[in-house]
Amino acid sequence: MSTQDQNLSLGEFLREAREKRGITLEQIAAATKINVKLLYYIENDQYSELPAKPFVRGFVIAYARFIGLDPKEILTKYNAYLNDKTQERPTHEKGHLGYAFEKKEGDQGRRFLWMTMGSFVILGAVLILIFKPSFKHHKKSNLEKLKVIQIKASPAPTPSMSQVISSGIVTPSPVATPSPSPSPTPSPSHSPSPMPSLKPSVRPDPLNSGADLNVADVKYKIIFKALSDIWVRFRVDEKPTMVFPIRKDRILVLKAKKLILFQASDPAHVSFNLNNKGHKTLDLEKNTALFHDIKTLVVPLELSETIKEPFKGSALLPKIPPPQPRTASSPPTQNQ
Repeated sequence: MSTQDQNLSLGEFLREAREKRGITLEQIAAATKINVKLLYYIENDQYSELPAKPFVRGFVIAYARFIGLDPKEILTKYNAYLNDKTQERPTHEKGHLGYAFEKKEGDQGRRFLWMTMGSFVILGAVLILIFKPSFKHHKKSNLEKLKVIQIKASPAPTPSMSQVISSGIVTPSPVATPSPSPSPTPSPSHSPSPMPSLKPSVRPDPLNSGADLNVADVKYKIIFKALSDIWVRFRVDEKPTMVFPIRKDRILVLKAKKLILFQASDPAHVSFNLNNKGHKTLDLEKNTALFHDIKTLVVPLELSETIKEPFKGSALLPKIPPPQPRTASSPPTQNQ
């Protein structure tokens, strides 16, 4: 650590190291499964909002490993600092609740929940035993009322033609031929409602890799394979630039309508296959362009003459990716 770093608090030191590497808190949270809010408290030295010291040490170790620092060196330097700061955390008697690590309060909450649920079950059984006879009687009376209503509503029998003639009440009358009535025009208030239009669902594209494109729109498709742990930077069409590490033997597929720009921290350790024309490593590919002495794959190559800054404002890619985290590989970042 430099002399300037020795004057920084633990949170300030970690934040500066993270920002130099272009890594976000969201990336660390996704890889280490530590809540973003807890990482924010660590970087701002708000130890009164954090759990006990053993958990804070675990957070710092996971944080440091992910951004490529030595956790043992950091904990040795800041051990006295952590001892002082973690004493700011309130005790249980002062109402410091809400962490999953505090098992006593959690056990009491679960015990109370089970007691409440058991009370409801017992109360429901008692109510069923009390009101079950009245339910049967009510159901029987409803069936009897329904039978009476059906008898009253049944139509009277229609007298036959011979019965009507014998009674002497039939008087012949001319029969008019009914004219066909025009079909009724539905009123605006009763017009059928139009069928809702079914829009196709949009496929997610978290890597901005062109995965949301329709098959008919894909003109260029490149399959990259990492031959070792490397960092990559790419841009597809008008989508934002993406920067993140790829672990060995992992595959990255890019699809585009017009343009693909791609850089790797080590061109010799990434192979690619453009439109199923065979695999080759990026360092042996001749149809590339140089931007600030960085070998860049441009597809199609003729567009490289019109591009001045493919990744404007972007820093150099790190040579060595961060160590493999325990839980998951690091998520991508997006450079606006």
